[in-house]
Amino acid sequence: KGATLIGNGPDALLRVSRIGNNLELDRGVGTCGKDGQSVPVGVGMPTIRLDALTVGGTQA
Repeated sequence: KGATLIGNGPDALLRVSRIGNNLELDRGVGTCGKDGQSVPVGVGMPTIRLDALTVGGTQA
């Protein structure tokens, strides 16, 4: 909580060095829509390890 990850997605993907086998899906995240139409969307991913990541924030 209260952390800021600094960087960009494509750069982070190049730094993935491990991928876990614990994939979990959350089907209740929200909706995506256009022109008054919408469909439910979800997200999911396993635990990953990045070789480097800049993290910043302040203590709560």
